Amino acid sequence: MADRHRGISREAREPDEQNRKEETVAINFKNTTWESVSEGQELPVLEFGPLTATNLLFDASGTRDSYPIHHDRDFARANGVPDIFVNTQWYQGLLGRYATDWGGPESFLRSLSFDMRAPNHPGDLLNVHGSITRKYEQDGQKRVDLDVRIDNEGGTDTVVARMTLELI
Repeated sequence: MADRHRGISREAREPDEQNRKEETVAINFKNTTWESVSEGQELPVLEFGPLTATNLLFDASGTRDSYPIHHDRDFARANGVPDIFVNTQWYQGLLGRYATDWGGPESFLRSLSFDMRAPNHPGDLLNVHGSITRKYEQDGQKRVDLDVRIDNEGGTDTVVARMTLELI
């Protein structure tokens, strides 16, 4: 079997502790119950970033979004924007993660719609925050409607979302 690390130093394969990046991932393995929530309740804030060009490149590749404005800085600038920016599918994923991390593993995202009002670029630190706008039962399901917003350090609501989440 060939050594897949042939020609790559141990230091290059295993960066020293000083150069390792740590990432904190908030995952809620507890379910949020319908009985425990109320209309008007604020959800916890999720901080993401700062965004990097690598985040955007991986996203564009993973979603097969080959439009250069999401990965080619020269193309983006030539088309009047300051830098590459996040694509639609990335926002869908972040919004879904936010809702289901809060709702827990037995929650189910029933609907999602959102408006992209301003772009987010590498270097932006994003805050996702939301609130419960409606709590109700429908077709035997315990549901909450959420108003969720993504803003950056400039305080701009770059994305405004409406979501329905089924809870247990």
